Amino acid sequence: MFALAAGILSIVSPVASAATLSSPSAAAGPPGSFGVRLVDVPVSEVGNPRALRYIIDYLPTGAIIHRRILIQNDESRTARFTVYADAAAINGGQFVGYAGATRSELTDWTSVQHPTVTLAAGASVMDLITVRVPPGATRGEHYGVIWVQQTAKARARDGESGVTEVSRVGVRLYVAVGRGGAPPTSFDITSVTGHLTDAGRPVIVAHVNNTGGRAIDLNGSVSLTHGPGGSSSGPFPAQRIVTLAPGQSWNMTFAAPKSLPEGSWQVTANLASGLTKATATAAIQLTANVAAQAAASATPWIWLALGGLVVLVVAMGWYARQHRRRQAPA
Repeated sequence: MFALAAGILSIVSPVASAATLSSPSAAAGPPGSFGVRLVDVPVSEVGNPRALRYIIDYLPTGAIIHRRILIQNDESRTARFTVYADAAAINGGQFVGYAGATRSELTDWTSVQHPTVTLAAGASVMDLITVRVPPGATRGEHYGVIWVQQTAKARARDGESGVTEVSRVGVRLYVAVGRGGAPPTSFDITSVTGHLTDAGRPVIVAHVNNTGGRAIDLNGSVSLTHGPGGSSSGPFPAQRIVTLAPGQSWNMTFAAPKSLPEGSWQVTANLASGLTKATATAAIQLTANVAAQAAASATPWIWLALGGLVVLVVAMGWYARQHRRRQAPA
């Protein structure tokens, strides 16, 4: 049994930026405007926000799953797209989809019903993704992406030479292979700190560690209470979603307005990955760097002390020279 997914996703590509994503009801747009979204979601995962956007499953060897995606052409002309599975990895707190049909174990299991799609302006079409896990599949979680790609030739001003422009949008694949029940999803907020940037902007940092057996896509916010005069502020959203594989850790950052009063605050971080949530509270001090200010104010005194020492050494040398002259024989 499947439910309709309404989520839309863009994926980090190391060589090409994702095109604009839009709903099927959007008006026709400029060249390079198209989108893709997941359609099928298992009913058991319909309440999970991650499952509405990504293909997420825990499968035994030999299992087969099918998922439909919707491809939408929002351009004002007919466009041709290629659809294919590519490898992906989780590095530096980001889910990175490779480009150029990089092979992996998961891509060998994944097939696309229509690798090439031609759509009229404003038209859309369903495509079917199939994942067949072979008997000898490696256990653990595998990552990939279903790219919908458009390639166009852009001519230079001389009208002779040009460059190839590639635009991609995609749907992530989180496919774990194992036996028995699915590994737990969990994470810890190990610390919450705060500081002022050189420009005086308050920044809150939450360090997070993935302690579970599945990848997580973290989002959330922080709220500030018990500030100067009993003030409170927020919530302030995370600057970006952080993705972590099992065992990985990373910092999530939250920016507060420069108008936030300096002083002591109590910060509460509320983070979530799908249905898994965690909260942490800490006391922080949002003030300018007092040590740096003290060092700067002490600098003139240091130079005065050094100058005095030089004068003292010169005077002692002059006195010793005069004393030797008085004791020398005529």
